[in-house]
Amino acid sequence: MSRQKRGAETRVAAFTDHLEVVIRIALEATTMRRGRSYWKMNTVLLCEESFQEQLRQRWVELSRETKNYLTMVMWWEQVAKVHIKKLFIREWTVKRREETQMENLFYACLYDKLQRPI
Repeated sequence: MSRQKRGAETRVAAFTDHLEVVIRIALEATTMRRGRSYWKMNTVLLCEESFQEQLRQRWVELSRETKNYLTMVMWWEQVAKVHIKKLFIREWTVKRREETQMENLFYACLYDKLQRPI
């Protein structure tokens, strides 16, 4: 790491009595990994009974597969987490699409009403 260090300095920070530390390093482009960002579960879906039932049914199906894995951690990483994530993403996509369609319908109705003479 010391070979990659290009400089270090401290600066006065105006909003505190502490010093700001700035370190400049050089990294090889090959060490930079780009990938998907973290996914955050949209917990709004958990408030809907229909989704809760879907999730329960899917959990029961997935739980039957635990016997095919050496450990619960392997099952979780390779099966459960992947399928649960897909379920949440798919359901949120459908919900958002329906909300957008409804919103567009409302705007179309408002626009239509505004275009008609009084």
